[in-house]
Amino acid sequence: MTSTARTPRTDLIHEFTSAPDSALFDQRTVAAVFDCSVAKMERDRWSGDGVPYLKIGNAVRYRKSDVLALLAALPVYRSTSEDPTARRRQTVRPVEAS
Repeated sequence: MTSTARTPRTDLIHEFTSAPDSALFDQRTVAAVFDCSVAKMERDRWSGDGVPYLKIGNAVRYRKSDVLALLAALPVYRSTSEDPTARRRQTVRPVEAS
């Protein structure tokens, strides 16, 4: 959907949100939506993770509906203490002598 020229992330996100659910997007647009790099999108495809994609000739395309479904399936946290991926500081307690 976008040209090969560098497009600001906000423009890519606006293009995504204003398109119908049946629209197809390239990896740059989807990377902007997920706030990640194109390289991460490529790694996810290679490893079988991430958003399902279509291969049309040499072009990789993502359905807006698949992107939205994946976003809806992500857990929502109200606090960093709920996030299992957050680094937690471990306190070391001294061992009491008996």
